Amino acid sequence: MPDVRVTQRSVRKSLFSLDVSKSSGRDGVPPIVLKTCAPELAPVLTRLFRYSYSQGVVQYSWKTGLVHPIPKKGDRSDPSNYRPIAITSLFSKIMESIINSQLMRYLEDHQLINDRQYGFRRGRSAGDLLVYLTHRWAEAVESKWEALAVSLDIAKAFDRIWHKALLSKLPSYGLPEKLCKWITSFLADRSIKVVVDGACSDFKPINVGVPQGCVLSPTLFLLHINDMLLTSSIHCYADDSTGDALYTGRANISRENVAEYRDKLVSEVESLLNKVSDWGRLNLVQFNPQKTQVCAFTAKKNPFVVSPQFQGTPLLASASIGILGVDISSDVQFRGHLEERAKLASKKLGVISRARQYFMPAHRLQLYKAQVRPHMEYCSHLWVGAPQCQLLPLDHIQRRAIRIVDDRVLSDRLDTLALRRDVVSLWEPSRKELTPFLKAGNASATPLILQLFMGGGSHLPSREPHARLPPLL
Repeated sequence: MPDVRVTQRSVRKSLFSLDVSKSSGRDGVPPIVLKTCAPELAPVLTRLFRYSYSQGVVQYSWKTGLVHPIPKKGDRSDPSNYRPIAITSLFSKIMESIINSQLMRYLEDHQLINDRQYGFRRGRSAGDLLVYLTHRWAEAVESKWEALAVSLDIAKAFDRIWHKALLSKLPSYGLPEKLCKWITSFLADRSIKVVVDGACSDFKPINVGVPQGCVLSPTLFLLHINDMLLTSSIHCYADDSTGDALYTGRANISRENVAEYRDKLVSEVESLLNKVSDWGRLNLVQFNPQKTQVCAFTAKKNPFVVSPQFQGTPLLASASIGILGVDISSDVQFRGHLEERAKLASKKLGVISRARQYFMPAHRLQLYKAQVRPHMEYCSHLWVGAPQCQLLPLDHIQRRAIRIVDDRVLSDRLDTLALRRDVVSLWEPSRKELTPFLKAGNASATPLILQLFMGGGSHLPSREPHARLPPLL
């Protein structure tokens, strides 16, 4: 890879692409100031970034962050039930984006990232991986074969990366010495402090993991985990890892032969798990056998009782497996997933109903589109062919939403869920959906609306941290 080129044009482009709705970093400089003053700042920042890269040094103020813990579902007295949202320096993010764009272009052009990695890559999504996996398993079931799948859980995947292991891998990808030196400085001597209700902790040093909230961190994670994919047949979406083994022989065989090939499937899965476990020991990565899921996909009536072992823990096959926010049953159906989606969407719609008096019909409609409908459409291309009786509860929720909106003109413009399920690229999280109702909001509605964003089960299955509700405008 050639050395990273920092030009005024790339700096100016990064400045203009800043999202002005985002928070300022610890330095207190709002993104709107940087974006507005981009032509004047670009020459100065270009010289600063070039000097930082040439010397392989990242200044300390760029390596400190403010962490705001956002509650997830569960006991709020348990620290593990909080999602940390880090606020880092905007200047660092600008330089990271310049480096990251050139680094990812090099990695993709030279096909250095394993093809079984679907996370953090342009043109790939969680839905793509799920389509591939469910196609394999459905084909096995329809052909009277069997498949044994395992979904792995990496404990604190991003937060516990061993720096020495990661940095030792960078030269093998052909990265230039200056870039390796800069990344070494980027990871070293980092510190964070936690902010809760205006109160701050002291700065605490962080000597493991890739920094949360940084542009370059996902790419560094891909480079770190890439060799695990080279040594096994695992498929990944970032840190969500899934492996399987398939029997593709004759369909009509005796019960004794069924037991024999099932033993072979278990042996194949155990071999895969052993390779993953060996990689984890070399890289100080911990897997959680208690949270590892196993599911046997089969159309046979006799149960799959043989279970593989992972790090000395037997893994019992369950009736379904949850992967990337989708629950898939052992016959490759989505009954449980659709029921759960309907319950969650109904709960959120109830919140909107209780707050309806505070918003105009157009704003109620936008709330429904932004906070309810995505739950009923996530990866719908997987289950678009589900029986109508399983899809009816979703249609019923939309009819409830139409009654809550209480505006015939607006409701007539709302496409049916059936129509939208036949359309590609249904929805992407966007603040644009929310801006109109935020501007028209009543402060009395805030406690209710916050339940949509921060209440139990509020996170969309997009695997990205959900945006919090900003102050009412």
